[in-house]
Amino acid sequence: MTAATYVIASTPRSGSSLLAAGLGATGVAGRPEEYFAPEQIGSYKEDWKLPKNCSWAEYRAKVMAFAVTENGVLGIKIHWRHLVLLAQALGFHGDPGIALDILFPAAVFVNIVRADRRAQAISLFRAEATGEWARSRDQFATLPAYLSPYRSHNRDSFKESVDLSAVTPTYEQIIRIERDLAAEQAAWTYHFTTRCRKVLTVRYEELDRNYRGEIARVLQFLGADPAHADGLPQPTLARQSDRINEHWLRLVEHEHHHKSTRK
Repeated sequence: MTAATYVIASTPRSGSSLLAAGLGATGVAGRPEEYFAPEQIGSYKEDWKLPKNCSWAEYRAKVMAFAVTENGVLGIKIHWRHLVLLAQALGFHGDPGIALDILFPAAVFVNIVRADRRAQAISLFRAEATGEWARSRDQFATLPAYLSPYRSHNRDSFKESVDLSAVTPTYEQIIRIERDLAAEQAAWTYHFTTRCRKVLTVRYEELDRNYRGEIARVLQFLGADPAHADGLPQPTLARQSDRINEHWLRLVEHEHHHKSTRK
């Protein structure tokens, strides 16, 4: 039986866009986009010709109509931090998970996690510092539509357009981001556990290594035919980590070792 609604439960820079793009490309797993990200809501309203001050009920109705594929599967993607803001906007107090309980009460969850949280933190620092959240494999590639509000570059133009020499992160900044990401993932885990939610965990490292295989595994979890993953092209999104990330990681690891040996 096909799961009618699912949520990609994520934290920033966990590989969630790679997962969402792959699932959307199958044509049988809904259109799991960031409909409730604060910086994206205005663009969706504009695309759907909704008034800027439309009600949440009107907006949700448009999401429900747009995010579903012909087989009835509906997908959305949301970071925990955006769920917190959504709950506040809806007037819910306390547990932000109440917002999902009300908006998508029968949803199952695909939780994407990244084992190397320090690399994830460095990736998030870089994205926030430069504004580059997604990158095409080449200058002729088309990014998924839901990434259009983000600035993107091919590998060559990025080096020319952003000077990273002045934005090297401090050890304290990366550790703080790591802790925030860990807390957000812990909040997702608590949400699944306390509500006995059906959840499939996808690890970014495995998705990166075995793209079609992991997409097929998610399709099977959703009750869709995993064979739809067989013909997927290579992802449009390029891996953004490079020598700069590696250099920053070495700096942070060196400082971590220095602080540990002083104790």
